[in-house]
Amino acid sequence: MTISTAEPWIRQPLRGLRPYTPPARSGGSDLLLDLNEGAPLSPQDWLDRAFARISPDTLRRYPDASPLEARLAARLGVSRECVLVTNGGDDAIDRVCRSCLGPGDEIVLPSPTFEMIARSAELPGGVCVRVPWPGAEFPLEPVLAAMTDRTRLIAVVSPNNPSGATITADQLRALSAAAPDRLLMVDLAYTEFADKDLTPLALGLPNAVVIRTLSKAYGMAALRVGYAVGQPGTINALRAAGGPFPCSSFSLAAADAALDLPEGVLSARVARIREERSALTALLAARGVQVTPSQANFVLARLSDPDPLLAALADRGIRVKCFATPELADALRIGLPGDPTDFARLTSALTEILDAGASQ
Repeated sequence: MTISTAEPWIRQPLRGLRPYTPPARSGGSDLLLDLNEGAPLSPQDWLDRAFARISPDTLRRYPDASPLEARLAARLGVSRECVLVTNGGDDAIDRVCRSCLGPGDEIVLPSPTFEMIARSAELPGGVCVRVPWPGAEFPLEPVLAAMTDRTRLIAVVSPNNPSGATITADQLRALSAAAPDRLLMVDLAYTEFADKDLTPLALGLPNAVVIRTLSKAYGMAALRVGYAVGQPGTINALRAAGGPFPCSSFSLAAADAALDLPEGVLSARVARIREERSALTALLAARGVQVTPSQANFVLARLSDPDPLLAALADRGIRVKCFATPELADALRIGLPGDPTDFARLTSALTEILDAGASQ
């Protein structure tokens, strides 16, 4: 359902806009690989320890994110003023767009990419200048050519969602140098799964703000903890552009406890995902399915007709992501479960379906 156009008080950018609606999770599917959530961190006693920190007195106080911001700053080697904890990465993106864009201001947006960026850009009246990013190579020269005197913001999602493609360190440096008066919004939500973490490089650029999240590698999507890192002046603007208490005390406690986990817990999970990614890519490619090399926790498969495969997986209780946009009409994004049993179930189903000729 689109937003009503009848009420005169509704701002123009919202008229006719269809609200983002997460996929319904009914109908018998129990292996949910459509939203890139993955398996929870284990051992899970860390979550019990986190919630044990919540007292009745905590509940009556407004949440305080400053200790978590200080801890993240220390891990990243920046000052406390350079970090803002947000309500997931989406909130950070929204704050950046509201801070930089007004009516007619432009954001250069390599596409396809995370769909919430365009929504957040258009709500304050911004204009999305889309640059095709169909394959693995980041379109640096087309992005530079798309900039005008109205460009205020350039989006870089690496690894990109939904393709898993990345920008290189040299390309990011070149983009920053060529656009010194524009802000680079560097969304690194999936960077833990990539061959190279661009966070240190991006933080050394004077015109970049980095967005990170605990939703993906840490498996904490429900708790909505993200953060933005950048120059103090930029972060102060983002802080002013949103609410003062973006995360609950429960979420902050869980995030703090997750950061207490031994380094090997997260690295083992990431290694498992990377193994699954290689195996799934090989399985699909061996059966003639076009796959963009991915550095995220998912694989984008392109087929002549994805609907039979989508339906056949759903019949087996496996849900993957399909797309309504024309540029992705031939694509399915298959999340990696990070669990041996679930991955075996996924690959067995894909092998059976594809070998039988579905979607070929």
